[in-house]
Amino acid sequence: MAYNFISCSADGLSLPGHDLRGWLPSQHLCWQVLKIVGELDLSEFLRGYRTDGQGAAAYPPQVLLSLVLYCYCKGVRSSRRIEGACLGDVGCRIITSNQHIDHATIARFLRRHRDRMKALFVQVLALCAQRGLVDLSAVAVDGSPMQAAAARSTNRSLHALETVIADGEVEIDQLMSDMDNPAAAEEGKQTAAGSRLRRLSRLGDRMARARAARDKLYERALPSAGEIRIKVEAAERMVARAAQRLAEVTAAQQQRLADYARRSLQDQAEGRRRANGRPPVAVEAKTKVVRQHARLARAQAALHRALNPRPIPSAAARASLTDPTSRLMLGKHGGYVQGYNVQIACSRNQVLLAIELHDNPSDTTALIPVIRRARHNCATAGLTSDVAAWLADSGYASTANFTALADLPLLVSLTKEYDQTRATTPPSHNAPAGHRDMATRLASPEGKQLYARRGALVEPGFAQLFQWFGRHLHHRGTNDVDAEIKLLGVVHNLNKIFRQTPDERPLDSRRSKAVRQPRQFRAQVAKPAPYTGGGQAARFGSRSFPRAA
Repeated sequence: MAYNFISCSADGLSLPGHDLRGWLPSQHLCWQVLKIVGELDLSEFLRGYRTDGQGAAAYPPQVLLSLVLYCYCKGVRSSRRIEGACLGDVGCRIITSNQHIDHATIARFLRRHRDRMKALFVQVLALCAQRGLVDLSAVAVDGSPMQAAAARSTNRSLHALETVIADGEVEIDQLMSDMDNPAAAEEGKQTAAGSRLRRLSRLGDRMARARAARDKLYERALPSAGEIRIKVEAAERMVARAAQRLAEVTAAQQQRLADYARRSLQDQAEGRRRANGRPPVAVEAKTKVVRQHARLARAQAALHRALNPRPIPSAAARASLTDPTSRLMLGKHGGYVQGYNVQIACSRNQVLLAIELHDNPSDTTALIPVIRRARHNCATAGLTSDVAAWLADSGYASTANFTALADLPLLVSLTKEYDQTRATTPPSHNAPAGHRDMATRLASPEGKQLYARRGALVEPGFAQLFQWFGRHLHHRGTNDVDAEIKLLGVVHNLNKIFRQTPDERPLDSRRSKAVRQPRQFRAQVAKPAPYTGGGQAARFGSRSFPRAA
């Protein structure tokens, strides 16, 4: 295949009397990034380029990817700052072979290969697994808000958004009529033609965001999938009962008509007339039948509404006019932020198994998607062993989660963190019926010992992410933000690889004093027994949790 790529060979690194490759030591980050990119499968990136050698020349994807990863590893995320680094950073100049790559090219590369950037997360996780950095003895899940590229003041109610849309339509119509008017067009030909086009473009973008925000308000007002299922099942039962009752009254009236006809024929044969009295009314005119038809129609209408809910947002509902997919949620340090709920699943040494967006300030409904995504990522990365314990705090506690994940070794706190890890006997007698099995697991010594590892697994993971990249996102929209956090997760795991010293051995063949586990837990993890789940005894290793009463 003949790709029309700009040459980025090592010839451009030689200056008169100097070779840039000799300016950096062999253990420098630049060489580590180039080595890792060389191990990645970039065939999907190459699919986006022409193979006939035609068209304008482009930078090779491995060069741009190496440049982005190198700068992100140094905490540089802005495309303009990356462009500046191509001039002043020796590592960037080595990667680009002294080419000055502008910020627009970098931004287009990230936008064009957004989906391929997401797929890199699994590839880097596979590299971590090959180096023995992934330990599945325990995995912790947690969430934290990140500030969106939008301010709190951009939130609007449904009425305000409808006003913005209506005013924008009126202004667009006025601008279009002015441009279609020959006299007005000639008058403003030299002064206002360009400004009208720019104003039209801004209005179109603002109205598109207002419509997206309005749709988000309606979408968030919809009941959850569980609520819809419950309402649909109830409506289906009502339809079935109404149909059954209609069939019964119809059959009864038809039987009356048949009996009357039979008796009439018998009377006529015996020479008697009108011996049976007034004839019964037709089936379609019977009052009971009419009422049951109306009841069935109402039940079917209720089922249709349950299948196709169209709720109206409340007066207090708000959506951002700048980034409609962001939400107003509680900040980590108090107050409210306009942002996204970022969920991570961390194994030992804070290696990320999954990093996902959750479109809800509450963590409750995020547990199942995050665990499923983490398991999918592990399977795709070649990690065949099962996770010995899934750990989560009380924000994820719900009967629906416990039921859906009954086949997994799951420990979710039902109380505050301090009560679960420090109290001698966490209260379980007040737990709801769906929580009692989990409360029994947590109250056992093995459950307390396992759950005590949760904070050390996941909390430093967020601390490292936020210390290196901050809490602010640069992109807008669910797809772009999801690609952005996936890229942050890729760089986070790459840093784990880069910080692995040459004398380190895989986790299964070394013992570190800093993360040494209790002898009892090491024996449990060595040969994990299968988890039975449900109402049976929940087993971790060689010990079992007693069943709830």
